[in-house]
Amino acid sequence: MTDQRVHLKASGDLLTVAARNQGEVSINEIHLKPLLAYAWWNNLPVIETVLDVVESTLKKTVYDVMPHDELLIEYTLRTNDIPDDSNEVEIIFNGVSADGVPFEVSGDLLLMGEDSRGFLKRITAFRRRTDENIIRVI
Repeated sequence: MTDQRVHLKASGDLLTVAARNQGEVSINEIHLKPLLAYAWWNNLPVIETVLDVVESTLKKTVYDVMPHDELLIEYTLRTNDIPDDSNEVEIIFNGVSADGVPFEVSGDLLLMGEDSRGFLKRITAFRRRTDENIIRVI
């Protein structure tokens, strides 16, 4: 059993990323409201911006407990429409490893917001759902 662990949690407008290696612990938070406002103000794709910030926060959190050169992150992204129109985003982490050292991952992120799509877009959204596996090395 390894003692390298990563835990992710979504609660309201706060995402918490925690990492543990032996006795070292690091916890970082992402506040979603300012992040979403930044993406909206700068006309950036919201889902991609959130994913970039989650990935970089995960790298920083793991680096705090285990300095490394490369972090391999594998996750599944599921949305209920195309990413820019969806109001439900699920991020399921399949694996995290720092320089080849695997971390046990617990907690998946489910982000839900108000559904502002029209009736027609809602009933035809099943055709545009996203379910893709993403592997990133950062």
